[in-house]
Parts: sequence; structure tokens; C-alpha cells
Amino acid sequence: MSKAIEYAIRSHLHLAIFSFVYVLGLYKENAYATYYALMFAFGILSIYNFHRLWKLRRGDLPNGILVWLKNNEFSVAILSLSSIVITIYLYVSYFSQQYRIHLLCIICVMICILYVYRIRRYSLREIPYLKIFLVFGIWSFLLHVMPYMLFGTLVFPLEGLLLLFAILVPSDMKDIDFDPEEMKTIPQLIGINNSLNLIRMLSLLGISYSVIVYDELMWAWLVSFSYMLFLTFFHSRINKDYFFVWIDACFLIVGIVLFCS
Repeated sequence: MSKAIEYAIRSHLHLAIFSFVYVLGLYKENAYATYYALMFAFGILSIYNFHRLWKLRRGDLPNGILVWLKNNEFSVAILSLSSIVITIYLYVSYFSQQYRIHLLCIICVMICILYVYRIRRYSLREIPYLKIFLVFGIWSFLLHVMPYMLFGTLVFPLEGLLLLFAILVPSDMKDIDFDPEEMKTIPQLIGINNSLNLIRMLSLLGISYSVIVYDELMWAWLVSFSYMLFLTFFHSRINKDYFFVWIDACFLIVGIVLFCS
């Protein structure tokens, strides 16, 4: 793997790009869709890299990522800080009209901080059973609830939430050998094979829903869920540390197809 691709994956640039295209596709009819998609993408770069840097200080990272981050700490810190500034600028400039949104965004930021900051024994991510649902809740708010409050339209909520949950499972699969057992993530509870079966079940639900509620725009979801289902049968042939990257591409697929529709 080239150093550029490794940097993009480990610094979450790939996820920011995929998410930008996804959000742009979802809300392409709105005049502010590009600004919101940029805010979302830079928010990912700021928070996710902040989490990595914080865990670096605690030595709370897998050895491979720990070594990489030590070698790239300065650039990742610049990326995180500059992304925070851009995210705040976009938010204040285009999306700060409602006080309810201010309150909800403050709650999201506090959850993101406490996700890695320990109070006594646990950070929020280390509370048993909670990790995936915290991430799911934050992403659901930013992908569907906040745009509804801003734009007045609720776009693909069922398909979006189903896809989001399915995409989050491989991230926990990647961390199964590193997360403490008491966290009780889904892969820890049911194992890798059953986690793959869970993704297959969610993919089949998405495919079935796309076929039943068929229209031109449902092609995006049908293609993405089919791609996800296909990938689960090649898990053993893909480096387990990067399987989640291939799954993250489901965001990219939906965004491109919706944008071009």
C-alpha cells in the first residue's frame, strides 16, 4: 500500500470524502447542500483525528496505528485543528439560525469529547454495549435530523439509518482484538462470522426495501446494499484492518448515484 493511501485511510480523509459525496447526493436539491456536505466532511476530519491524538497521549492505540501516528503527529494535528476552524466557520456562516440547533450541536460536541475523555473509570465509548449506539446517534442526527431542521425535508431516513448501522459494524470488527472485552461491542458479543451475517441481513433488508419501494432514486440504495452484501463474502480475502474502508465506500456509491440521478 502506498504511503498516500495509508495516510488517507489512517487520517480519515477517505471517510470525509465518501461522506461529502454522500451528503451532497442526499441533499443536492438544496442550495446549501455543498456547504453542509463540506461542514460534515471537515467535522469528521476534526473530531476523528482529535480522538486519535487524544488516545495517542494515553498510549491507547493499536501498535500499528500508534507507530504511524507518532510519525505523522504534526500533520494530523494541523489537519484536525484546521478542520475544526473550517467546520466552525461553515456552521456560523450558514447554519446557525436556530437556537435549538445550537443546543443539540453542543450536546453532540460534549458527547464527542466524552467519547474519549475518561471520567473516573470510563470514557463513554468504554461503557459496555454503548459504543456503536453513540456513533450511530451522532451520525443520525447530523445526516438526517439536523438537515430536516435546516432544510425542512426528511430524506431517505429508513434507508439511510439501515445503511449507517451496517457500515458501523465493520469498524468494531476491526477493533475486536484491541477493544477491552468489557466494552461488549457487537463483534465481541457475537463474533466475526455472526457480525458478517448481521451485515448480510441488513444488506438483504436494504435490497428488499429498495425493490419494494422502487423508483428511480432507489437504484442508489439497491446498488450500495448489493455491493455491501457482495463484500461480506470476500472478508477473508481482504486485509481485516481495511475491510471497513471497502464498506465505507457504500456512502460514496449512494452519493454518486443520487447526485447523477
